[in-house]
Amino acid sequence: MLQMVKQFAVAVAALLFAGCNTLDIRGLVAPTGDVVNSRFQSSMSLNGGKSIATVEATESYMFYVAADPHIGYTYDNLQSFVELMQTDAAASFGIVLGDCTDRRDAMATYVEAIESDGDKPMFSIIGNHDLFFSGWDDFRELLGPSVYWFEVDYGSGRDLFIALDSASGTLGGKQMRWLKDFLAANRKNYRHCTVLTHTNLFYTDNSQTSSGNMAMEETHTLVELFSRYNVTLCLQGHDHFREDLTLGGVRYTVVGTIRDEAKKPEYLLITLSDGGVEYEWRYM
Repeated sequence: MLQMVKQFAVAVAALLFAGCNTLDIRGLVAPTGDVVNSRFQSSMSLNGGKSIATVEATESYMFYVAADPHIGYTYDNLQSFVELMQTDAAASFGIVLGDCTDRRDAMATYVEAIESDGDKPMFSIIGNHDLFFSGWDDFRELLGPSVYWFEVDYGSGRDLFIALDSASGTLGGKQMRWLKDFLAANRKNYRHCTVLTHTNLFYTDNSQTSSGNMAMEETHTLVELFSRYNVTLCLQGHDHFREDLTLGGVRYTVVGTIRDEAKKPEYLLITLSDGGVEYEWRYM
C-alpha cells in the first residue's frame, strides 16, 4: 500500500512540475517500451550470437566510464567526457552506464554527441530513462542491442565485457538463463570479465518505482553467479552517487552521474592488466 502511495505521489508531482517532453508519467509507474524478455530476444537477433566488437589494446590498457548523462537541452559534460576520452592517448574506449537521455526524442542527439571526432569506440548501456516514451525503439535503431558483449584483445589474451539490460529493474528469466549459460561456456577463455549494468544491484531504496532496484532473490543469484565465475568488476550507475565495495571476490562499483545539473559530476578511469585493477576518479 505504501509503495502505491509513493508511486502516485511521484506521478502527481511529475504532472505538476515537469514538462511532457522530459518525463513519461506512465514510465514512472510501470516499465515502458518492450518488456525486458522481448528486448533480450531482439538483442540476440541483432548481435547474431557474436561479440559486437573487438578492441585492440596492450596487456595493460585504460578506459573511461561515465554514468547517467541524462541529456536534455544541454549536454556539455557528456561532450567534454567524450572529447577527453578521444584525445587521451592512453585510453582505448569509453562506456556510458545508462540513462543516456532525459527527454523525448533525445537519442539521436546522444548518438551525435558520443560519435564526435575520434575513432575510439563508445559503448552504451540502456537505462530506465532510455525506455521512456517507448525509447527502446530509438535505442535499438540508433545504438543496437541492449544485451551484448565485446572483447579486448591485448595480444597474448583477451578480456570480456558483458552489457546487461536492467532498465526495467530486472534481467528477466530469459536474460538470466542466457547469462548463466554464457558464463559457464565462455568465462574460462578470458583473463578479466567485466559486467556492465545500469541498475545498482544492492541499493534498496525504491523511490524510482518500477526500476528502483532488483528483487533481493535476483541480486543474490547474480552475486553468487559472478563470484562462481570470477567476474572481475561489475560497473553500475542509476543512483547518482558513488559506491565501491567488494563481495565474494568481485568488485562492485557505482559511478556517479555526469549530468550537467550535478553538483560534482564525476567519471572513472579504469586500468586492467595482469596485475589487476586500478581506479582513478575524476570530476568534470
